[in-house]
Amino acid sequence: MLANAGERVTRMPCLGIDYDATIADTNSVKATWIREHLGLEVSPWQCDRTTCVPIIGLENYEAMSLVVYERDYTLVAAPIAGALDALRTLSLHSSVYIITARPPHRIAFAKTWLAEHGAADTISNIVSSAATDKQALCREHGVNVLVDDDVRHLVHLSEQGTRAILFKPGFDGESVIPAGVTLCRSWDEVMAAL
Repeated sequence: MLANAGERVTRMPCLGIDYDATIADTNSVKATWIREHLGLEVSPWQCDRTTCVPIIGLENYEAMSLVVYERDYTLVAAPIAGALDALRTLSLHSSVYIITARPPHRIAFAKTWLAEHGAADTISNIVSSAATDKQALCREHGVNVLVDDDVRHLVHLSEQGTRAILFKPGFDGESVIPAGVTLCRSWDEVMAAL
């Protein structure tokens, strides 16, 4: 925002929000797939890649990913409680980028989901970290805060002055939260932290 001479210049914040398990409840879809295909009970908050691979193995995680990130499973995911209201509120005061690990062809499914849930107009842009990393995308787009369910995307953000919020709805375990990362269990907590 530009100001007249003598006025303080204020910078509009730029927020980065992961799509899967942060806006759309992809982790519940993953937990169902794991139960149906592997016979294991895994909590949705444990279904991010970093937490889930040690539980089900890399090969099973990749097999699951080939299914749950495609169109049919993307479109059946429910919204995370409070996510759509948060997007509407945040978009009034900030530029909101979805920063996702989905490759470009799977971003189209997320765009369809957002449109079907009346949230497409709350997003400034959707960018993929498939060919880079989320830290680089935050730098490139001037993102001040990143909200993500996978700690691997957050651990080095404070080094570049980006706030990191680890989003874990339903989290009931113990975990070491890295320095510079804030744990939030709901969108109410995220909004309070912002």
